[in-house]
Amino acid sequence: METADQRSLAGMPEPRPRRRRSEHDLYAGERLRMARQLAGCSQQQLGDALGVSFQAVQKYETGENRLSAGRLVRAAAFLGVELGFFAKDHAPQADDRAPSTGFSADEMELVRAYRALRSDPLRTQLRRLLVTLAERAPESATEPR
Repeated sequence: METADQRSLAGMPEPRPRRRRSEHDLYAGERLRMARQLAGCSQQQLGDALGVSFQAVQKYETGENRLSAGRLVRAAAFLGVELGFFAKDHAPQADDRAPSTGFSADEMELVRAYRALRSDPLRTQLRRLLVTLAERAPESATEPR
């Protein structure tokens, strides 16, 4: 096994120590995955939009690789979220916060359908309907997630 001195004498660079994933990298990756799923696109589609492979998207989502600022901006634009969506320190207040654990498949389907509505009056009517249904639903009809 070579020592650092032997590598230095041979002109070989020192191996870089593996970077640990920070909590910010992990959070941004989780949020990237959530935004991608809510947008209903695959890792391949997101990778194409960012100019990277789907494997790179996988690594971004796990926090193994860090997203550059430029790619983060492009991801936000492509996925239809604000840039602050990915920043842990700039998360919305508790009342406005989406669950950081993600959404169920049913919830994601509802969000995709809502986003597909191009009519603001229809969106308003749908929100009012859901609020009314939630307020009038009997306690026994609610199920835990």
